[in-house]
Amino acid sequence: MGFVIFIAALCFCSVWASPLEDVPRLVPVPLKDMGVRIVNGERAENGQLPWQVAIMGRSSTIPRYLCGGTLISEEWVLTAGHCVEGAISAIIYTGEVRLSSTNRTTSQASDFILHEDYDPMYLTNDIGLIKLATPLTFDGNTRAIPLAEQELQSDTVVTVSGWGQTSDADPTPNSDYLNYVNLSTIDNDSCKAYYGGVTVGPGLVCTSTGDDPLKSPCLGDSGGPVVLNAFTDPVLVGVFSFVNGYGCEYPYPAGHTRIAYYREWIRTNSGV
Repeated sequence: MGFVIFIAALCFCSVWASPLEDVPRLVPVPLKDMGVRIVNGERAENGQLPWQVAIMGRSSTIPRYLCGGTLISEEWVLTAGHCVEGAISAIIYTGEVRLSSTNRTTSQASDFILHEDYDPMYLTNDIGLIKLATPLTFDGNTRAIPLAEQELQSDTVVTVSGWGQTSDADPTPNSDYLNYVNLSTIDNDSCKAYYGGVTVGPGLVCTSTGDDPLKSPCLGDSGGPVVLNAFTDPVLVGVFSFVNGYGCEYPYPAGHTRIAYYREWIRTNSGV
């Protein structure tokens, strides 16, 4: 048996990848109905992660799904490619850490941009943009985050956040509160042992799950921000893409689209 990659969009869908050295590797198969969750994380407070957005989307094949995203300007949201693939419409929630809050700001998406070389089988070039119909007004709870220009090194602590489930046994499709977790990056060669060289290319960065307790993003966290120095001098270094197909509470790496690698693509398509 092998591993499959779990795509992290929370649809009311899933992506699976491949893995151990002694088993044939399976290719990731992203479906947008599983989302990914934050396992053993912390609850965020208003204003703590003001760049985080929730994306309530509808695609040509999925009637409703949840993804995360990141504000990179007043009118642009950066997310995973599988969160915009086939998208027909989306509502973007900003300004609140609680999805059910009546104080949140609700915006409509006016355009979706999927990377032209996105591959749903191997989850390569898993990056996309959403343009808001009306630009936001920034305040203490809502603002953009700078984008990484330099390559992220291994053994670096980053913060991943989202409204996904908090355990594999969680019966609810997502968390009402925004959660975050700190994880360490690993080198791509180590990650290739699980998911193969096609999936783990230069445009991907992986994080370990640690241990005691194991920590991971999970169902519903797809497309969410991966941030360096989140609480001091924040810089967006990644976009959450997938976990292994067994579940979120297994000691296998998570994969994230590397921002520095796609910096020119982001600039060309959004002007940011």
